[in-house]
Amino acid sequence: MPGSFLRRLLVGLCGLAAPLPALAEERVPPPAAATHPMDALTADEIRAAAAILRRDGRLDGGARIVSLTLDEPAKAAVRAWTPGAPIARRAVGVVLTGAGLGEARIDLAAARVAEWKPVGNRQSSLLVEEMLGASELPKRDPRWQDAMRRRGITDFANVFCLPLAVGPEADPAMAGRRLLNVPCVDTTGAVNNLWGRPIEGVMATVDMAAGTVLSVTDLGVVPPPPETPSHAYAESSRYRPAPKPVGISAPQGGNIRVSGGQVAWDNWSFHVRLEPRLGTMLSLIRYDDHGTARDVAYQLSASEMFVPYMDPAPTWSFRAYMDVGEYGFGALATQLRPGHDCPDSATYLDLVIADAKGEPVGQRGVVCLFERPTGDPVWRHDELVNGSVETRPNTELVVRMAPVVGNYDYLVDTMFDRAGSIDVRLGAYGIDATKGVVAASLSDASAAADTATGTLVAPRLLAVNHDHYMAFRLDLDVDGPDNRFVADRYAVRRLPEGGTRRSLWAVRSEAMETEGPVTLPLGAAQFRVESATRRNRLGAPTSYQILPGHTATSLLAKDDPIQRRAGFTDYTMWTSAYAADEKYASGDYPNQNPEVDGLPRWTAAKRPIRDRDLVLWYTVGFRHVPRSEDWPAMPGLWHGFRLRPFNFFDRNPALDVPPAADPRRAER
Repeated sequence: MPGSFLRRLLVGLCGLAAPLPALAEERVPPPAAATHPMDALTADEIRAAAAILRRDGRLDGGARIVSLTLDEPAKAAVRAWTPGAPIARRAVGVVLTGAGLGEARIDLAAARVAEWKPVGNRQSSLLVEEMLGASELPKRDPRWQDAMRRRGITDFANVFCLPLAVGPEADPAMAGRRLLNVPCVDTTGAVNNLWGRPIEGVMATVDMAAGTVLSVTDLGVVPPPPETPSHAYAESSRYRPAPKPVGISAPQGGNIRVSGGQVAWDNWSFHVRLEPRLGTMLSLIRYDDHGTARDVAYQLSASEMFVPYMDPAPTWSFRAYMDVGEYGFGALATQLRPGHDCPDSATYLDLVIADAKGEPVGQRGVVCLFERPTGDPVWRHDELVNGSVETRPNTELVVRMAPVVGNYDYLVDTMFDRAGSIDVRLGAYGIDATKGVVAASLSDASAAADTATGTLVAPRLLAVNHDHYMAFRLDLDVDGPDNRFVADRYAVRRLPEGGTRRSLWAVRSEAMETEGPVTLPLGAAQFRVESATRRNRLGAPTSYQILPGHTATSLLAKDDPIQRRAGFTDYTMWTSAYAADEKYASGDYPNQNPEVDGLPRWTAAKRPIRDRDLVLWYTVGFRHVPRSEDWPAMPGLWHGFRLRPFNFFDRNPALDVPPAADPRRAER
């Protein structure tokens, strides 16, 4: 493969640029001072943590760092912290050694490893160097070379092999091996679409630790698709006429205030940091209620993305990715382009993470923050009786990240409006994962069998059916950490005969006593996280309601091996007792893990959550049956949910939003 194409692929896979300048390894560099206890590790702190690990003997030989991230202080300490107060800085490192996997707790101030914990029978997320190495391993194997020759491919320069996580692995013979499945594509003539010419039916399974090809699967020759797809026209004359400019601007300057990781806009304030696994993490989300900063959430973030494909062929059935736990949303975050991905006036944040040797690696502009008018009023009333009109324009703050996982581009948005609501949305973009088939059209004899698991999107090219399940972790602290999860059920009440009505519905509120899945159908109730200690002026407990958007839960059998490790997709919502080390819906190490882990395992303990610190988990789930319009590049498909105040305020919090500077009223 040409070097320039490989470089573009590397940027697409990991979103990383050149390493920052390194300090000498023989000394422990002093960490740079953080300004907030939730700040991500700085480049100096990454170097310091790596040097401490090296001095402690944890990076000897071929040991590699999987991640070096902030070891968050205790929640109570963070909530009590005030600007200027001392900050205890610690790091947590995941290290892959020849003997297995280990976790280190590193005290940066004392320059020592405070704790080292071996992690048995688990595999970490994948390293960039492993993914790149796996793409070259099959080309040296005679079995793979023979399979290529049977397909008429003798020059391997334009063959790229895709490093794919293998899913759950229960074979005892494979215990301890770092496995990847590696199918390949023909990139001949490809400019911007890697997925249009799959070399179907061939797949190598490799052991990255040993650097060997364990097996080569060959299901038989499938003729390659005849087209070389592109999702950009080569000739500008084929574009539709350019429209007159329509944009988002701030001619008098923006209203977003960013200081380090702290953000303030309108009545909202929060802290933002970027982590290699989860990506954007928003902490200490508060709303200024006439001079009082009130807690809404301690932390909001993505937790896991599960993407299972629905094809039973041996080269496809394993494809059930944990995009966050196996690859990492932060590590895969891509640069956002002004005027394209975000408005020109946006503010951008950079990402710095550790590479496998402990050197800081940077990528600019992976998160953007911008405000935009929604085009809708935040509230309005046009009174017909006396002709009075009151309407107020709404604007919102958007925090956006764009991880790219192979063929899929995701946009993850968190939006804050002026009435106290928070919207979380997931947008799916990119290119369908495709499979080579025999049928060139639906009139071919093999079409029915070929399209049993997907949609024919081009001649001899199938886009395979699949699901997306994005779990979000919502550590809501509504007016403090002592909360309860409440279901307001809609109960039908029969009325006595003789009147004009026979029935109506009423609301019956019930607090959940213990953690676990929310089994009540979403349409049968409304759901809230309610303060156990604070009430509004009329005596109602203050709360935030979660408004579900369109969502789906898994249809797969509970005993399906790929579903066992994705049990969080069985329900849209879960609750759990707060635990600082429970952040990942699929567990700490989902890669190759065949066991039940994460949310289903933790919540089996049935810990009490009423009037306590609790966490709400919400899974945005949608099924993707591909369509012709998704090829060769798919328009965005958006799903999400809303958190909105429910008796949190004494009245409409947007009453003090001023009228538009240049109001225009329609003549009757």
